[in-house]
Amino acid sequence: MRNTLMNEADKDAWVIGDSWRGMMQITEIRHYLQPMLTYKLLCENSNHGFIISENHSWQTLTSNGIDFGEKLQVAFQQLESLNPSLQDVFTIFNFDRIKDDLSLYKVADSVLNRQSYNRELYDDPSPLTGTVTQYLEDLLEAIISREGAHGGEGSSPKSITALLPRLLDKTNGSVCDYASGLNGFLIEANKYAQLNHGEVRLFGQEINAQTRALGIMNLIIHGMYPEIADVKLGNTITAPQWKDEEGHLMKFDGILTSPPFAVSNWGYEEAEKDVYGRFRYGLPSRAYGDMAFVLHSVASLKKDGKAVIVVPHGVLQRGASEAKIRSNLIQEGLIEAVIGLPSNLFIGTGIPVAVLIINKNKPDAMRDRILFINAEEGYRKAMRNQNELRDSDIEAIVSAYRNHSHIDGYSRSVPVSEISTNDWSLLPLRYFEKAEVETKIGRTNMNRKKYEQSDLPKITLGEIAEVDRGLNPTKDDSVDADATHYLVNLVDVQEGKIVPNELKGITLSPKRARDYELEPGDLLLSSRGTTLKMTVVTSDDLKDKPMVFSQNFLRVRVSDPKRYNPYFIKAFLESPVGQYYLQAYQRGTTVTVLSHKDVASISLPLLPIEEQGEIVRRILEAEKQYEETLIRARHSYVQSYRESYELMAISDTFDLMD
Repeated sequence: MRNTLMNEADKDAWVIGDSWRGMMQITEIRHYLQPMLTYKLLCENSNHGFIISENHSWQTLTSNGIDFGEKLQVAFQQLESLNPSLQDVFTIFNFDRIKDDLSLYKVADSVLNRQSYNRELYDDPSPLTGTVTQYLEDLLEAIISREGAHGGEGSSPKSITALLPRLLDKTNGSVCDYASGLNGFLIEANKYAQLNHGEVRLFGQEINAQTRALGIMNLIIHGMYPEIADVKLGNTITAPQWKDEEGHLMKFDGILTSPPFAVSNWGYEEAEKDVYGRFRYGLPSRAYGDMAFVLHSVASLKKDGKAVIVVPHGVLQRGASEAKIRSNLIQEGLIEAVIGLPSNLFIGTGIPVAVLIINKNKPDAMRDRILFINAEEGYRKAMRNQNELRDSDIEAIVSAYRNHSHIDGYSRSVPVSEISTNDWSLLPLRYFEKAEVETKIGRTNMNRKKYEQSDLPKITLGEIAEVDRGLNPTKDDSVDADATHYLVNLVDVQEGKIVPNELKGITLSPKRARDYELEPGDLLLSSRGTTLKMTVVTSDDLKDKPMVFSQNFLRVRVSDPKRYNPYFIKAFLESPVGQYYLQAYQRGTTVTVLSHKDVASISLPLLPIEEQGEIVRRILEAEKQYEETLIRARHSYVQSYRESYELMAISDTFDLMD
């Protein structure tokens, strides 16, 4: 019967979505579908250890659609009553509230009952990887993919869940995920152990009650709950649930986790009074909870344990308290590797992420070193705004990590002494001589070491210019037609020029405006977002009204225009070398930002003003020729089409609008 079930998941997901459209939000479909299909699975198989009431079998429930939602709710209550380990797993989703019993029943009868979930009827009856499980995995994944920006909540991308267990490489012992969501990591950790003829015991904690319920159902589908895996409800930082008999944190052989990114209300006040010894390396920033989860991992590992954690780039490079924590972890020899991954792997966010590997039993060869892997370019496009790791990408990462390989531009073992000179930054791009950079002239392979060690005289931007942050308007800064200034925002800079049409006015006091007013020759550099924008302010830009620049820009104002040409600085920052440094210095979790201090630290060639002027002249001439060539090509293109339409005798039926 294998072929009658496989390859049906995507079609079934569409039918379910269409049947329940208007009855519930698209993000709620999982909440009602998964209890139904999990209960059907339990009723049609007997080797799971749960007690099912004969009066509430799936066959009896679906014999007709009368009061179907109410019958399901009663059946789930009975299930939880007979099986205490299922308390609040099925009944947390209230089927009584569903008024459209017919639509609910239609999915059960025409979709779920179209095929049997009896595992023994198919080629592969395994609960962990068998035919029925694969179908249910594909069906739920198809539902999640249709949820849009919120579809990734509680789950990590399939390629990430496949990668991390291979990096952890635990085939025996205990493994925990303290932000377990739908339990994808725990399931894959079990698959990895069984594939390698091992056996692991799995533990999870999830803060959201509904997500925990769905996650436990996922474990049931894979034949893992509660014998192999268990998940508790609670906040990992403020109320850790896995403790030993003495009330200390339970220690694990391995940790696999992808904590929530950039959580602000993570429990700073509770951390100040922490009784579990988790913050002896430092107290994380009040604004970002990422590092708190890293420190919880360190405290929850056995003396030879390993943690593999998905983190945003902010964890790797934020300053102040987090830099201190990084330095302590690094100097204690706890960080074994950092793996930079492609952006757009997660549903709903395009931010780049990395894998941080904590190892309390690092190999001797790595005692005073950290392995960096730059895997940002290894992916394929899964859909329009979604990337995924290919099997070959995963294999390359795992191989480089296990062998501590030195691969030019991809993986490198870096001494701690070098990391200390980079403010304890763990951003992989900082530690590779070569990096691929997208520039005006195309994709380039930039050799940082060759530039920095060259005999070319250099000077930092901060030595020749002031680099300042922009204005963050307050409620006292009124916006009106009679404003004193124009405010330049990101949207107002297009193709290297300030576009005056949409500039918004703002009224500022002379004192407040003084620090943010623009002058001819000022270079504006966008400081927020992944798309870098630059423009040099001209006298024409300022002819109507004075301008100030927003907090989304940095202003570079040269101290001596007779020695330093702002257009030359712009040309350098747009070059492969400049773009490398700007991209390497981008920080942030939800939105990338550039620090004025980092920009001021960039070294650029120290050339005579005459040579700077000649370089600028050549670039401006090249841009002019390029634009003129495009205009000519466009004119020839349009003319050829018009002549073709004349030959068709249809040219008098339309007018060209632009």
